[in-house]
Amino acid sequence: MPEKIPVRLGNTLLESPMTFKQALRHGQSAMPEKLRREGFICRIFRSVPAIHGSDFFKINYLKPGLI
Repeated sequence: MPEKIPVRLGNTLLESPMTFKQALRHGQSAMPEKLRREGFICRIFRSVPAIHGSDFFKINYLKPGLI
């Protein structure tokens, strides 16, 4: 069974821990319509406890080709 860990969207910690796939699905459904129209996509980042202080998934929106 995949591991469930806390999820952050912006500065908000979401209410329940999720698997990677659940976090991705939540991020895609929570994406503002304006970003979707502009071609942004959802990506999930997993933190490194030694660097970020805790273990969590971070939902990010990015536009391909800008990085």
